[in-house]
Amino acid sequence: MRVYQELLPHSCLLILTDNDGWAGSAPLAKALRWALRHHHRRVWVDCTSVAHLSATVLALLQQGAERLRQRGGCLVLCHPPRSFGDPNDERVPASLVVAASLLDAENVNMQFE
Repeated sequence: MRVYQELLPHSCLLILTDNDGWAGSAPLAKALRWALRHHHRRVWVDCTSVAHLSATVLALLQQGAERLRQRGGCLVLCHPPRSFGDPNDERVPASLVVAASLLDAENVNMQFE
């Protein structure tokens, strides 16, 4: 997995992509630490370019979401891969907020202003 990081005016955007080589979850862990260091309380994770989210990746995202929630923020998973299943699927951690698009993520995050 490769992770691109972008600092936006009111949020941090992490774009996950599939990688030809195996990098494991280390790039995501590093990107989440980067996002949590910033003063923004909103983190959007764009999954448009990934086919699957492993249990390890989901656990990292859940940990990041919980840390943000403690600070009054929110992590939103955008464009979940088809293999992710329905947002009401019991495999989806309850602490993860799922949005169909980045625009929907903005609407979800309005409550954290």
